[in-house]
Amino acid sequence: MASRGVMGGGFRLGSILGFEIRIDYSWFIIFFLILWSLSAGFFPQVLPGRDTAVYVAMGVAGALLFFASILAHELSHSIVARARGIPVEGITLFLFGGIAHTRLEAEDPGDEIQIAGIGPLLSFALGGLFWVIGWLGGRIGWPEPVNQVAVYLGFINVLLAVFNLLPGFPLDGGRLFRAIVWKATGDLTKATQWATTGGKALGYGLMGLGLLQMFTGGALGGLWLVFIGWFLRGAAEMSFTQHLIQGALEGVRAAELMSERPETVPPGLTLRELVDEHLLKRRYQSYPVVDGSRLVGLVTLDHVKDAPRERWDSMRVEDVMARADERLVVGPDERMLDVLARMQESGTRRVLVARGGELVGIVSASDITRWVQRARDLGVSPRSLAPS
Repeated sequence: MASRGVMGGGFRLGSILGFEIRIDYSWFIIFFLILWSLSAGFFPQVLPGRDTAVYVAMGVAGALLFFASILAHELSHSIVARARGIPVEGITLFLFGGIAHTRLEAEDPGDEIQIAGIGPLLSFALGGLFWVIGWLGGRIGWPEPVNQVAVYLGFINVLLAVFNLLPGFPLDGGRLFRAIVWKATGDLTKATQWATTGGKALGYGLMGLGLLQMFTGGALGGLWLVFIGWFLRGAAEMSFTQHLIQGALEGVRAAELMSERPETVPPGLTLRELVDEHLLKRRYQSYPVVDGSRLVGLVTLDHVKDAPRERWDSMRVEDVMARADERLVVGPDERMLDVLARMQESGTRRVLVARGGELVGIVSASDITRWVQRARDLGVSPRSLAPS
């Protein structure tokens, strides 16, 4: 699965082939759930009569190699995407598997087919490889726990490939379906909308199947299907929104979207004064911080909320503000697609626009939302909305 935008939270695991690998904290939930289900359920059934330590070892090996297979799946997407000229931020393992973060979409259906298709192909190949290892191990006398782990990995990789080929966006199958429709119609947005509808339908279908399973005795498996379906439905909607945003911002510069001459505050203002004179009396939740004519930072409502209330009278804006660095400040001629990535990196949902160290405007998430909404409401090319 692939997504656009910068990488999110969690912690950095390392780098493979130049791609940063991160693990989201939600990954530990599914890791221990899989470990428990393998150690306490699956392996004792297929290989009875062994010590608990053997099952735990099999479970750990199976879970780790399963996620290594997911990582290999996402690496295959990333390698092909990079070969096709699409920048890849890196890969994150999380609750529902893995995701490769890209900055851009494929430029033509052929690229999309190559990028989306390589993942399931690799999973099928891994499934065959692990099955051969399990079969060969049984013939030459390897320990049976090793063989059973290999057989499980062969099965789960094939299952992963089949699931990813379902025609629901943003699964690989949904991206292949989108590429086919894109090729046939020449309209990427229409193709994305059709694939998104498929993704939402698949999500609702899985949720319905999960609910049915819950009421027929399979509570845990049914609940898991409901969660997967809910995630797919939300991911499909989010992916379509990302596509619309990218289309709306294509070719647009920061100066065209920014709010000019924003209200500012000085760095020496106390937090109490900031609250009483600005946050409670104005509609803004953030203020650029300017020292004379020099831009020095940005202070937000969240910065104030994080400061101890009993120290509002002594703490100043400069003590809590986000500094005006390369993550927070952009030039007026910078591409909005790059600005959007910068906004996500800064964690403030907004960036300051400056020329020669002097503030000229501010771009917030609401500015981008209004821009995209205008494009959709008017049914015109987003680029034609740009001020002349």
